Amino acid sequence: MTVSAIPIEVLRLSYWAGGTAEERETLLGGYLGRLERLTDPELLGESLLAGLMHADPAVRRRALAATAALSPGLAPDAAGWALADPDETVRTAALGPAAGAPALRALLASLGRTPETIAAGTADCATAADAAALRAARALLADADLTGQVLADLPVPLSADRMPNRLSLSGMRHVPAGRLRRGPRPDQPRTWGDPAEPSVNETSVEGFYLDAHPVTNADYDAFTADVTEHGHLWCHPDEPRDTDHTRATVDDPRCGADHPVTGVSWYDAFAYAAWCGKRLPTEDEWERAARGDDHRRHPWGEEFRPELARGLHSVSTPDGHGADLDRETWLRVLGETRVDALPALTGPVGSVAGDESPFGVRDLCGNVWEWTATRYLDGMPFTPRFGTMDPGELWGEWSAEVAIRGGAWSSPAALLTAVGRAGKLLVTRSPEIGFRCAVSEAEATSR
Repeated sequence: MTVSAIPIEVLRLSYWAGGTAEERETLLGGYLGRLERLTDPELLGESLLAGLMHADPAVRRRALAATAALSPGLAPDAAGWALADPDETVRTAALGPAAGAPALRALLASLGRTPETIAAGTADCATAADAAALRAARALLADADLTGQVLADLPVPLSADRMPNRLSLSGMRHVPAGRLRRGPRPDQPRTWGDPAEPSVNETSVEGFYLDAHPVTNADYDAFTADVTEHGHLWCHPDEPRDTDHTRATVDDPRCGADHPVTGVSWYDAFAYAAWCGKRLPTEDEWERAARGDDHRRHPWGEEFRPELARGLHSVSTPDGHGADLDRETWLRVLGETRVDALPALTGPVGSVAGDESPFGVRDLCGNVWEWTATRYLDGMPFTPRFGTMDPGELWGEWSAEVAIRGGAWSSPAALLTAVGRAGKLLVTRSPEIGFRCAVSEAEATSR
């Protein structure tokens, strides 16, 4: 369709964004009158869309009514768009013609609750529009075939009630509020594994709780079993479509039930944490938990002790170098290592006595790197918006890299510290990356 074929009243409406009440009525009258005279279905549809997507809610309401009267075929989609409208007067106007999959999909998304909660009528309502939407959604959910079709086609898992509330502080350690000096202290000698000087050296960290050790394979597998039974109810809204949360190491016999979970992406870790009623820790929280008030280099003190951290020296003894490798040698050794041929990778969590941080948190250095909630390159909170991109398109995208901390079974001593950091693409699933969960003091007391 060419622009010249679109009625001038529609074009004027598309670019109109203000004016007096009289001007508005004149413009709307010309637009609606023109719609009634259009006979070309394609042209009518394009003209209706101009009103349905207009910036002014009054125009959207009038266009919605015109769609129901003039284009029954477009009406279900139009009602679906309007049911997700941020203006509640538009949403309410759309409830009359609401029918079919577009309407149910929009209602489920706007109510932000599980279908079971909506069907039971127990979803929270704050306004009259919420109550009306709830009634309409319950009516549509009575159609089992329609419900099944909509739930199968949802591109992103619904925002769910965290039911049941699984939050438990058992197995967590309290880290009180305090100051954090990021990176090595001025008096601590630097090594090749230390990060660059941060733009902000010191910051305040609010009090929080942190898992005493990383999430285990057994813990994580219980989560994936629940996903299989109840669906993707705890996932990040940006999560790629058709995500399977099963860990990549599920068939590796070396990864025991009491070992830290690996082979999970950042999205997997986020969903597990939400399932527990928790979240991923920020980099600052992770570092404060590891270093304490004296900002030590390792959780147990200033000096590296190879018996307290599971690194490359624990899995393989490369050329007799043990834990003390320079960067070049480490890269050579790691490049020559056949991961599939190693007899062991991770070790059981909590099995190394004496590795506790000043706040009683264990396994912070070695065994597995740990995902955080912080973007790697600029240290800002990580809020991914990559849902429309394929994982392969993310390579080279700096904003898709997440900070990981602590080092892994493949790391040398220079990386097995409480100050070192690295970045990994959020969709990465590695046998060297796991995670643990956190809860702020405010979150813990509000449950």
